[in-house]
Amino acid sequence: MTLLFRLIVLFGSVVPAALLGVVLLVITADVFARTALSQSIAISHDLGIVALSGVVWFGIVGIAANGDLFGVQYFVERLPRRWHPIVQGLVHIIVILIAAAVAQAAIVQVETARFTQFLSLGWPKWIVSAALALAMALVVVTQLIQLYRLVRGTRNDGTPT
Repeated sequence: MTLLFRLIVLFGSVVPAALLGVVLLVITADVFARTALSQSIAISHDLGIVALSGVVWFGIVGIAANGDLFGVQYFVERLPRRWHPIVQGLVHIIVILIAAAVAQAAIVQVETARFTQFLSLGWPKWIVSAALALAMALVVVTQLIQLYRLVRGTRNDGTPT
């Protein structure tokens, strides 16, 4: 499980932070080039799209791993205490179903967009959809782990509830 947790942390925290750095660097360089040199950096738009998509897709993995998806916990805590495990279990199942459907749609998009490219980069556009499919698969894994821990009666750090 340690390797799995390291992968989730890598894709849920490290990758989005690195990609956000790429976005900031590329956009700052393009703004400087437009302002100071009256020229745009040709690849900045496409690279910004790819990097920002990665920030969002893989950022969702980190949010799911922390149990902060969509502010659901806020509403669960307002229910009577005896309903918490049942509602949390249902939430995990619903998120798993949604993430699986999104991953399946992303895979279909990979199949249909395999011939298109980002013009200035020359990269295939399906890499954005493939990243989404990978991120949703990791969301499913995090939700399954959290559901397992809920059934077992332990917190994310392994201590009993």
